[in-house]
Amino acid sequence: MIIVAKKQKNTELNFLYLDDEKQENKKPKKTKSRAKPKKNNRAGNIKSAQEDTEKFNFDNEIVIGVTKIPKEKESNKNKIQTKSVNKNKKKSNAVNNKKQQTKSKKNTKIKNKKSRKNIIIKGLIKWTILLSALIASFIFFIMSPLFNIAEINVINNEKISNDTIISLSGVKIGENIYKTSSSTITKNIKQNAYIETVEIQRKIPNKLNITVKERKATYMLEYANSYAYINNQGYILEISQEKLSLPIIVGYTTNQDNIKAGNRLENDDLERLEMVLKIMDVANGNEIGNLIDRINIQDKQNYTLISEQEKKTIYLGNASDLSNKILHAKAILIEEKGVEGEIFVNMDLSKQNAFFRQKI
Repeated sequence: MIIVAKKQKNTELNFLYLDDEKQENKKPKKTKSRAKPKKNNRAGNIKSAQEDTEKFNFDNEIVIGVTKIPKEKESNKNKIQTKSVNKNKKKSNAVNNKKQQTKSKKNTKIKNKKSRKNIIIKGLIKWTILLSALIASFIFFIMSPLFNIAEINVINNEKISNDTIISLSGVKIGENIYKTSSSTITKNIKQNAYIETVEIQRKIPNKLNITVKERKATYMLEYANSYAYINNQGYILEISQEKLSLPIIVGYTTNQDNIKAGNRLENDDLERLEMVLKIMDVANGNEIGNLIDRINIQDKQNYTLISEQEKKTIYLGNASDLSNKILHAKAILIEEKGVEGEIFVNMDLSKQNAFFRQKI
C-alpha cells in the first residue's frame, strides 16, 4: 500500500507517511539512559489513540489503493435508499388503505343488507296482518245471510229432469251459495251417466245456474232380457227393458258383469264401435241407415248388417271400400224390395259383382 499525505498546518507527519525515514534520521540520538518501567495505563493508551487519529485524518489524506466514496455519492445513495423506503412505505400504506376501504365497504354492505332485511321483514309482517284482516272480513261478509241461495236454475237438460240434477248436486235452497265448491257439485251431478259436462255459475248474491251437456243413446246392446243403451263413445248410459228405435249391436265381447250404467265398453269393442260409426255414416249418406236394425261385430273381417224391415242380411266383409259396398247394397235393396234374402258385397268389387241370394 502506498500512502500519499497532504501537508497540514501545525501538524507533524506520522510514521505512516513516506518521509518517515527522513524524520527519523533528523532526530538527535538520545543518550542511553536508564530504562523506565512502562506504565500499563489505560488513560495513556486512549491518549495515544487520539493523537494517532489527529495525525491521520482520512478526510484530508489520500490513501492509494483504498477507494474513497465521495460524500455526494454517499448522499445520493442515501437519498435513493430513503426514496425506495418511502416508496415501499407508500405502497404498503396504499395496500393497507385499500384493505381498509374494502373492509369498510364490506361492513357498509353488510349493514345495508341487514337494514334492508329488517325493512322487508317489517313490511311483510305489516302486509300479512293487513291481508289476514281483509280475508277475515271478506269471509265474514260472504257467510252472511245475504248470500243464501234463493233460486237454482238447470239449463240445457233434455233427458234428465231438473229435480234429478238439483238432487244430485247436493245444493239446497237457503244455504250459503259458497258452502259447496263448484268441483264438488260437478262431480256429484256427473254420477249420472247421461251427464257429460257440467258448468256452475253463481249469480251474486243468491242465484245458482247449472248448465249441463247430456250424452245421447245411439245404439243398444242386448243384455239378458233387457237392453243397455250406449252412445258413440261406448259409455253405457242406462239398462232398460224398453226397446228404442235404435240399431242393436250384437257379437260384442265386453264381460256381462261390466255392463252397468256409467261403465264403458272394453277396448276391443271400442275399436269395433269405431268401424260401426263409419259404416252407419256411409249408410246414412246413402239414405239406407234407417233400414238397418242390427249390426253384428263379432268378426272384424265380416261385419253384417240386418234389415228386419226388408228381411235382408247384408254381408260387408271388412270395412274397406265402404262407399262402393254400401252403394251396391242400396241398389239390390231397391231392386229386390220385399224379397227375403241375403246381399253379398264382401268381395273385391273391381273383380267380382255383388249379388243377391233369395231365401228359399
